[in-house]
Amino acid sequence: MISWKDLYTVLTAVVPLYVAMILAYGSVRWWKIFSPDQCSGINRFVAIFAVPLLSFHFISNNDPYAMNFRFIAADTLQKIIMLFVLGIWTNFTKNGSLEWMITIFSLSTLPNTLVMGIPLLIAMYGEYSGNLMVQVVVLQCIIWYTLLLFLFEYRGAKMLIMEQFPETAASIVSFKVDSDVVSLDGRDFLETDAEIGDDGKLHVTVRKSNASRRSLGLCSLPALTPRPSNLISRS
Repeated sequence: MISWKDLYTVLTAVVPLYVAMILAYGSVRWWKIFSPDQCSGINRFVAIFAVPLLSFHFISNNDPYAMNFRFIAADTLQKIIMLFVLGIWTNFTKNGSLEWMITIFSLSTLPNTLVMGIPLLIAMYGEYSGNLMVQVVVLQCIIWYTLLLFLFEYRGAKMLIMEQFPETAASIVSFKVDSDVVSLDGRDFLETDAEIGDDGKLHVTVRKSNASRRSLGLCSLPALTPRPSNLISRS
């Protein structure tokens, strides 16, 4: 039987977070306090500074020698099974796609344990359960977020090839990305150089365009603003 004290403990952990989210939504949608550009800046600040520092705060308190390895193994196993099932669905069904694979895997196996899960579990079950969720966060930051970044970059490379070489994609044998290209997500101006080798197949190199380099040389701030890709194929 859940007592009123238990309910109060859970509400004190959850209500402040939801109040902040409701105020943020109302400030943009109803009261027009923040413009879309300001929201983009706030989101970028949260992604670059707030969330990494919050993650470090929880991860730094974790003792790697006192982790519950059975719990970690169970969590890892369910993520691997989900990834395997989604991989089969993506490759062997018509409705499967890499985009939905990434989305479903994130929603089903990577919950918001840092902001919502840890405070809620500590309020419901005590510090021990919170420590278990911290261990999950440690593994997510080290392994699973890295895997998601790889999948996103693979998706970006696949879209780039299909857009720039729709008829000759099967002939590409090498795909090289210059070191100054941070990501293939379409935020930077990129260009592709395609060369036909002695074997008659394409060798593709992706680099930043001259327009992108000039923008970086003139001012560093606009380069941080998301922009549509301007991929140019030169053969």
